[in-house]
Amino acid sequence: MLLHALFHWPNGKCRTGELQRALPGISKKMMIQTLRDLEEGGLVHRHVYTVVPPKVEYSLTPLGKRFCEPVEMLFDWGKSNCDALEKFEKNQHKNAKQDEKPAH
Repeated sequence: MLLHALFHWPNGKCRTGELQRALPGISKKMMIQTLRDLEEGGLVHRHVYTVVPPKVEYSLTPLGKRFCEPVEMLFDWGKSNCDALEKFEKNQHKNAKQDEKPAH
């Protein structure tokens, strides 16, 4: 979700607090760790400004933007095919219940 948020962020860069507010449900610790992993992998650029209070902005690298393209296509496909995904989920749930029944 972090890549998706950065991909669609106006001006292509945002601060930590902005990202966290845009992604409710993710802890700050997990978000920072994920951003560091993405930075280490070359998908995200972290820019630290030498001001007080400290200011950090994140943006996608060219590799990050390239990586997001197929992910965004899959995301768009999922939005367009909600009915198929719901049917798949119901089938999975139904099959899991059948597997739980004791054998006679």
